[in-house]
Amino acid sequence: MKTHKTHQARLPRVVKASIALSAALFAASALQAQNTDQNNPPPATSPPSAAAEASATLSHRAKEFLKDAGQANQTEIAMANVAESKSQNAQVKDLATMMSTDHQANFALVQSIAQAHGITLETKLDMLNQHEVNRLQRADDADFDKEYTTLMIKDHVKCLKRFDKAASDIEEQDVKQYAQNTLPALRHHLKKSEEAARSAGVDQATIDSLVKDLPSEDRAVTVR
Repeated sequence: MKTHKTHQARLPRVVKASIALSAALFAASALQAQNTDQNNPPPATSPPSAAAEASATLSHRAKEFLKDAGQANQTEIAMANVAESKSQNAQVKDLATMMSTDHQANFALVQSIAQAHGITLETKLDMLNQHEVNRLQRADDADFDKEYTTLMIKDHVKCLKRFDKAASDIEEQDVKQYAQNTLPALRHHLKKSEEAARSAGVDQATIDSLVKDLPSEDRAVTVR
């Protein structure tokens, strides 16, 4: 019993010593952490870039139009490359060369507008457009010129409708101006596609059926 009392009497002193030691160690650690924080302050948060702010303010409609325009250009370039290697018709080859040259220039233009708004355009074709290019590559040589020129008429009818709508509806001035400025070239491409289609043996009734839904100004205006 005496031994037990002695142990009880010593226990508080041991606990107190342990607590004091722990407190001292904690204080030293806190001081060291404070000094470390002072010597190595956390990095300041960078303000958003001008491109990020521009992208945030660009409307969804404008963003989608720029992305669609980028894909349209890349698709026309890929199809023109196929036509330049497979076509047996001089007029169709000339059409393909014009398409490749003009759409490369237009892609560079739309890409610069997109980059100014902090948007990176995809240079790889999406699944649907790649499928169309693959289908054109598999076309029989005998029918290729008809296939390509018919496809060019269809594609440029779709592009004219899309660019007409963008020029009318989009509020961002640089994107609207891009759409407006591209329309004459698209009309010229459509005219040349119709001419090449006739030279390849596509009948006028088929051509008329492909362009029947276009506004009259998209067929009447030509660029020489």
